[in-house]
Amino acid sequence: MISSRISFVFSVSLFFSVPIFSQHGDPKVANESLTQGNFEVALEEYLLLLEEDSANSTYNYRAAVCYLNSNIDKSKSIPHLQKVLAAGKFDNNTYYLLGRGYHYANKFDEAIRMFGKYNEAGGGTAATEQEVNKQIEYCLNAKELMKFPQNVKFENLGPNINTVYPDYYPFVPTDESFIVYNSRRDDGSEKLSNGSFGSNVYISKVVNGEFQKSSQVQKNINTTDGNEEVIGLSAKGDIMLLYYENKISNGNIFLSNEINENEFGTPVILESAINSRDHEIAASISRDGNAIYFASDRTGGFGGTDIYISRKLPIGGWGPAQNLGTSVNTEWDEDFPNISPDGMTLYFSSKGHTSMGGYDIFSASFNPATKSFENVRNIGFPLNTVNDDMNFRVSESGRNGYMAAIRPGGIGDYDIYRVTLLDVESRYSIIKGLIKNSDPSKKITDISISVTDNKTGEIYGDYLPNFNTMRYVIILPPGEYNVMIDAAGFKAVSENIKILDKSSFQAEIDKDILLSPK
Repeated sequence: MISSRISFVFSVSLFFSVPIFSQHGDPKVANESLTQGNFEVALEEYLLLLEEDSANSTYNYRAAVCYLNSNIDKSKSIPHLQKVLAAGKFDNNTYYLLGRGYHYANKFDEAIRMFGKYNEAGGGTAATEQEVNKQIEYCLNAKELMKFPQNVKFENLGPNINTVYPDYYPFVPTDESFIVYNSRRDDGSEKLSNGSFGSNVYISKVVNGEFQKSSQVQKNINTTDGNEEVIGLSAKGDIMLLYYENKISNGNIFLSNEINENEFGTPVILESAINSRDHEIAASISRDGNAIYFASDRTGGFGGTDIYISRKLPIGGWGPAQNLGTSVNTEWDEDFPNISPDGMTLYFSSKGHTSMGGYDIFSASFNPATKSFENVRNIGFPLNTVNDDMNFRVSESGRNGYMAAIRPGGIGDYDIYRVTLLDVESRYSIIKGLIKNSDPSKKITDISISVTDNKTGEIYGDYLPNFNTMRYVIILPPGEYNVMIDAAGFKAVSENIKILDKSSFQAEIDKDILLSPK
């Protein structure tokens, strides 16, 4: 269900408000905050208490619990749990929690050893034997997947999009002309008892290849109380799917159509073929608008949350939901379906299959013969990590994708990244034109064109024009470059050129260059 998922992944981690703490730590405040799920305040208090009593097993244990339920460095739980073990008096849950800490630190052999000790000691309340065995499987999967990292590049979308609060679930249309996503920032939304804020939907448009400062979508989408989340966007960006958990809805999927550019109409709840008495979570709509893929924990599934499809009926409305079957769904949770623009690839998240830990992102290919999605594969490390990785949106070219992740150097908590799949060929712009002479009586006989990548300072390439026509052609991927033209007897010309990306991409750029004699 979405409420428990969001509270665990996001709202427990807002370490950025400034509460007033007692100078020496207050056990009552610490314990009450921990009970309420306000791990920010609880951790600050336990760390202050540990400054006075560093060997206290209770404080160390509870500080570790706070770290493990945050979206900062969960591996910081390790030294606290090691102190608990060293003290010699502890319950078996300590083994399990230390195993989780080692897992988050990518110390998989140590994690497996701790999980084994937990089982050998008879287990505890932290996890069942089945869940512990799954954690061991995660560690084994992670060891293998990290041997073969994917050739990708991450670009943090920066302060125009990201904040110190959780920013997550990004969606773009295929032309990447705008981005919509969710944020739990302090923007006037309701503050919850666990210290987090209600979620709202934000939007940012692309101008000259760059995302502009984001803002909330219009008021008919967001409210000041409860949670509103965008959970799907059509390929053209004209249909937005939303999840509401507030006064008007206890957790249902709504649909909103675009009425003006980047402005959406009042959301309408989807009918009972999709929304049931159970929990419907994330959704994705096909390019033609005739199929919706969604996640639900309704009865009759294979376990946990499964992914379903509902197709539009000829007479209108949506047809009965169909489970995508065991090739996609497992006994564990599947979530966040994202159908590719061509409808041939389904991206989704899963705690099953070959996950590295918690939710990983997988892809499945559509088989026209069987009319089903098959050949499920983990999209690989570092797109997937030992943290929860849930939503992946791919662009039309297939070279770029968007996701939320916790990465070193981020602005805070979950940030939104644009991922470049470097093994997929880039789009290129063709820069072409004539090299002209301001003095036709002086002939150009010796000329060179050199292009430098301004970001790396490296020469990208050297070029020559056609000496009969003086026409030149340069082909460049998106980026910023310096073009230097040197011709004997003429003044050198140096120009910076920016090749735009996203919806500002130009396949051809006409640019004439004028040379003047020295």
